[in-house]
Amino acid sequence: MSERATEGQVVMPFYIVCDVSGSMCGDMADLNAGLAGLRQEIMKDPVADDLAMLSVIAFDDTARTVMPLNFPSAMELQTLSCGGLTNYTAAFQEFHRAFEADRVRLKNEGKRVFRPCIFFLTDGEPTSRDHLQVFQQLLGYDPVTKQGNPRYPYVTPFGFRSATEESMKALAYPNFGEKKGRYFLAKQGASVPSLLKAISGMIGTSVLSSSLSGTVGTFQYTPPATDASPELEGSFVD
Repeated sequence: MSERATEGQVVMPFYIVCDVSGSMCGDMADLNAGLAGLRQEIMKDPVADDLAMLSVIAFDDTARTVMPLNFPSAMELQTLSCGGLTNYTAAFQEFHRAFEADRVRLKNEGKRVFRPCIFFLTDGEPTSRDHLQVFQQLLGYDPVTKQGNPRYPYVTPFGFRSATEESMKALAYPNFGEKKGRYFLAKQGASVPSLLKAISGMIGTSVLSSSLSGTVGTFQYTPPATDASPELEGSFVD
């Protein structure tokens, strides 16, 4: 892992969790292109490239970290492939495993680690039935009793094709933490190639805005704007 961030410096970890199940097989070229474009966009800003760290987790029947957490310019892009079911449970388990290992490693390097942020991309409903239970068990936190995982992530889901508002909303508005959630759902008739391009752009803007927030004040997660794409409907807690 790159050592460019100075000791004591804040780094912001962003995990892009991608559905690569069988229904995504026709979209893999666009998904891979979107991830490559996202990396290039963040690399253009040297400050963001030194503060933001990206990782890519792919899930179908199982989940695996295909691009370990690193600064964008130090990442080694891998081509994602598709096949299998849509196991949300495996995705959350792999994120939890990866972030806990990343957090320990970064703290041992003297970094200060900002709360993790997940961008969750899926074109369908989960085939796993216990994903909300696992989500709560691994990532849940009760701000009143202070029980659970104090390092709970911010989650911004993007759903299209058969993904439902109910499923996306459940991930964006969990009952832990105080940060207001936000989720995005494709409008009827939106083309998947243009959606993936729009989503990658929205994620890039969010990462840049979030990582640069510390240069003008306090570091904070800035979710994508609800009106960032005419093909996506954004919603958030008032």
